[in-house]
Amino acid sequence: MFSTAFQVLGYDMSWLEFVSTLAGLLAVWLNAREKIINWPIGLLNIVGAFVLFYQSQLYADMFLQIYFFVTGIYGWWLWSKRNKQTDEKEVVISFMTQRQRISWLIAVTCATIFLTYIVLHLNSWLPKYFPIPAAFPVADTLIWTMSMAGNFLLTEKKVEAWILWVLVDILAPVLYFQKNLKFVALEYIIFFGIAVYALYQWWIIAVKSNKKFKFLQ
Repeated sequence: MFSTAFQVLGYDMSWLEFVSTLAGLLAVWLNAREKIINWPIGLLNIVGAFVLFYQSQLYADMFLQIYFFVTGIYGWWLWSKRNKQTDEKEVVISFMTQRQRISWLIAVTCATIFLTYIVLHLNSWLPKYFPIPAAFPVADTLIWTMSMAGNFLLTEKKVEAWILWVLVDILAPVLYFQKNLKFVALEYIIFFGIAVYALYQWWIIAVKSNKKFKFLQ
């Protein structure tokens, strides 16, 4: 990220940030439109983001990319599955149950507390690999845990995944502007618009496919 490819309004843009961001934007847009090709394109974004966040001392976001890589492969496989008899998609857009929502809320809360503690101590536990203390550990970890939940729920095509991504896309730009990752921050502002669009579209599809409004069940 310290090797400048070109400048945009006085901002030094590296090829790493530029290519990774463009791949991320394309992947999220394709995901919103339920296109399976979003997963392999997303893997390119993930690899670039891993390096970018390590160099910015956003360690929680860095570790998140490993999870994204695994769920990216899982989502690619799951979305490709089709019913052998009807040749229809096995995974369809749907709402979670109320019990599932409560369980995920508890899981995200507990994971945020636990992982914040770990991120706060990486510098003292592994100074060789993390010589600089983590920046904004609480906000960074909250983005981490909500993104983990959101990405997994996307693989299952749950509407609530986009609610989590809307929240992430509100918090992330503030954090990335603070770390001078301006192009990444801009990416998340665009992600916010895509997430709102996707939430609206997936919500309508889920309601129509179930014939009854099941969000509160």
